[in-house]
Amino acid sequence: MRAGAARGYIGHFHEAGFYGSDDEFQSLIVPFVEEGAAAGEPVILGYDDRKSGLLRSWLKDPAAVTFMASADLYSTPTRAIAAYQRLFESHRSRGAQQIRFGGDVPHAGNGGSFAGWDRFECALNTIWGSTPVWGLCLYDTGTAPAEVLDIIERTHPRILSQSGEHRRCERYQDSSEFQGLPVRPDPLESTPPLVELVDRTAAEARHALESLGRGRVPEAMLADLLIGVSEAVNNAVRHGQAPTTVRIWAGADRIVVTVHDTGPGPADHLAGLAPASGGALQGGLGLWFMHQLEADVELRYAPGGFTVRLRGGR
Repeated sequence: MRAGAARGYIGHFHEAGFYGSDDEFQSLIVPFVEEGAAAGEPVILGYDDRKSGLLRSWLKDPAAVTFMASADLYSTPTRAIAAYQRLFESHRSRGAQQIRFGGDVPHAGNGGSFAGWDRFECALNTIWGSTPVWGLCLYDTGTAPAEVLDIIERTHPRILSQSGEHRRCERYQDSSEFQGLPVRPDPLESTPPLVELVDRTAAEARHALESLGRGRVPEAMLADLLIGVSEAVNNAVRHGQAPTTVRIWAGADRIVVTVHDTGPGPADHLAGLAPASGGALQGGLGLWFMHQLEADVELRYAPGGFTVRLRGGR
């Protein structure tokens, strides 16, 4: 049986909370953790060293909690989803009726980039729709940018107030109506590309990228970019509309690649965050596989077509 506000609820109980100080953070997170631990529910937390240290000092029994290093857990949205999924499946196989989790996704206020994490917060409502988990996502109103706080309200069906009240969020949007942050152009994209290929094969795109990228980015990163451009070109040819255009830019120590076709792109704008399995997320394995790579992957929808952007290096 599920404990707390999620008692009797089926599926993912996705909740946000906001705080402006360590004391306010403590007032939201500690009851959430202590109640779960007392009920025998697994609790997983992914915070930085400072917050993890505070939590260990506040909790009655820190050993009852699984602490994950936030830098590893939140390296990319797709990897975070996969890591949590493995943990959830492990706990459920041992009989857990509810699992609680919380952590800090990257954004400018904590030294990271929020790019892609807007889709992550929205996707969790679909990906774990039937999974008995309670996710409490707490954001610092003093450091998180206004655009991040806006996204959080629109991606969380429920809000936990400082008074302890659990209420429905009136601004919540499901995935069919959610509009995330626009993809910001890379500065290199304002310059002419060094390579432009139209309706060429994936092998030709790989060859051009390898010739241009070698020595500019680490070999392992270049290898991932080569895999990524191959997947993107093949996806565009199979699922998009001609022409397919590959553009490559290069700086002294980084690479930017775009693969554009004139089709509308995947119908599900959350495609790539989880492998398609015939369910709600229909993006194919190609986009999902690209999101596993050591590269920054962004998807752009526009009236003129669909673009996959890959970036590697500094």
